[in-house]
Amino acid sequence: MLYSVTAEIQKQDTGRKYMEPGIHDNTNLVSVEYKKTDKGSELIAFNFVNELNEQFAHTEWRVMPHKDIATMSEKESDLYIRLVTAQIRRINKIVTTFISEEKMREVKGVTFEEFCLNTIKALGEANKGVKIRIKVVYDKRNFTALPSYTNYEWIELMTVPKSESKIKILSKDKMEKDIPTNLEGANKRKNEIEENTSLIADLPSGDAVETDNLPF
Repeated sequence: MLYSVTAEIQKQDTGRKYMEPGIHDNTNLVSVEYKKTDKGSELIAFNFVNELNEQFAHTEWRVMPHKDIATMSEKESDLYIRLVTAQIRRINKIVTTFISEEKMREVKGVTFEEFCLNTIKALGEANKGVKIRIKVVYDKRNFTALPSYTNYEWIELMTVPKSESKIKILSKDKMEKDIPTNLEGANKRKNEIEENTSLIADLPSGDAVETDNLPF
């Protein structure tokens, strides 16, 4: 019978638990990994676990232009460079929680893959056993993520007393999922002109943007 309570249903759910948006104390960065999907998309993933054994993964996907930078207009190339720079700033913010800024400045790469692998190598095991405090928010697609900006704090060592913490919930932080306005097309993207305008307008404040619908 479909609608019935069984012993299996009554068993305690011991599956994975995930961090909700908010500020999480006593968290560990347990691993960092570079991956390439079956479709060729590249990413670097930062995997966190807090004191409640809740998990959270922050991913940075390679900015994928649809044309060679040499064929881009000045406006397109400027946007592309700013997207990549914003991404590097976020990666730097995470990693320099554990290693010095001087060491991180030695990390370079001709490709996204090379940069990610060199970042992981530079980090080494400096993150092991180090307790941190992080802020988790929702991104534009209602997935949990670290904030896209870098001009305010969202990661720090637990050696910073709570009373002195610079991590605060800001008005710009998305702490609740968007409510779909309709079932079909609820996540419909803006058209190219609207998207391009918002990208350029948001970048100076340090905000990241979606990169899979770029105009180049």
